Amino acid sequence: MNNASHPSVQQFKDFIHAHPPLIKKIRQGDLNLQETYEKFVLLGKEDPSWEQYKNNTDAKSEENDSSNQLYQKLWKHIGQLDVNQVENHINDLNGAIDNILVLINQFKQYRNNQMSSSTQNDQFFYRPKD
Repeated sequence: MNNASHPSVQQFKDFIHAHPPLIKKIRQGDLNLQETYEKFVLLGKEDPSWEQYKNNTDAKSEENDSSNQLYQKLWKHIGQLDVNQVENHINDLNGAIDNILVLINQFKQYRNNQMSSSTQNDQFFYRPKD
């Protein structure tokens, strides 16, 4: 018997597509597909345990409201920013980075000078007598 044509399998497919959070839990590995199917067959689609997996438009609207509030707060703070102060901070940071680069270059030059002087001192020059 082909499982795809079995009516309970088709009912389960329809049921699972009507419950996107259930699909998400299965894909995340929190639920087993086989066990979920068996629970569906035993309990039916009207069981209260499926309520938590319904596609609630109320939950989506709450999420949208909270994200809208977040964006409103963000824009409020951006509107309160003093551009001159931000520019001053950026210039200070740029100056600090320049100073660090100068120090690094000085260290490299010092190290190169030390290495070249040590190689000159360590060389053994042999001059034969004529």
